[in-house]
Amino acid sequence: MKKILIACIVVIMAATLSIAELSNDKMALKGMKEVKFVVDVNVGDPELLLLRMDLLDTTYSQLIDSGVTPTVVVAFRGKASRFITKNSKYLKPELEKYRLEMKTLIELFDELGFTIEQCGIAAAAQKIDPTDFLPQVKVVQNSYISLIGYQNQGYALLPMD
Repeated sequence: MKKILIACIVVIMAATLSIAELSNDKMALKGMKEVKFVVDVNVGDPELLLLRMDLLDTTYSQLIDSGVTPTVVVAFRGKASRFITKNSKYLKPELEKYRLEMKTLIELFDELGFTIEQCGIAAAAQKIDPTDFLPQVKVVQNSYISLIGYQNQGYALLPMD
C-alpha cells in the first residue's frame, strides 16, 4: 500500500512539474518582440465558436503579457459567418444571444487592432448579403487566397475548426 501511495505522489509531483514547465512559453518566444498570425475560423457550433474566440482573446493577452506584440488577422468562413452579421435574420431565434456575444468580441478585437475578414464565397454560400456583416468586418473575395497570402507574408496559421 505504501508503494502505491509513494508511486501516486511521484506521479502527481511529476505532473505538477510538467504543468509548471508547460505554463512557461519563454522558450517558444525567445528573442521575439513581435509575432504575426492569421486565424482561420470555420466553426458553426456557436458555443464552440465563442470558446475559440475567448481562447483567441486569452492568447493575445498572454502574448502581450510576455512582452510580445501580436499582429492578428481573423478570417471567418463557413457557418461561422452567420454569427458576425448586423442582424439576426441569418440565425434561428434561439441563436441570437451568440450573435450578440460575437458582436461584443468583434468590437473588442477591432479595438485591439485585429484585422477581421469574411470570405465572400462563404457569405454567398450562406446566402448572406455582404453589406449585412458588422462594420468591423471586411469582406474579401476568397479567404483561401487571404490565408495563402498572409502565410506567404510570414503570418503563422492558427486553425480554429
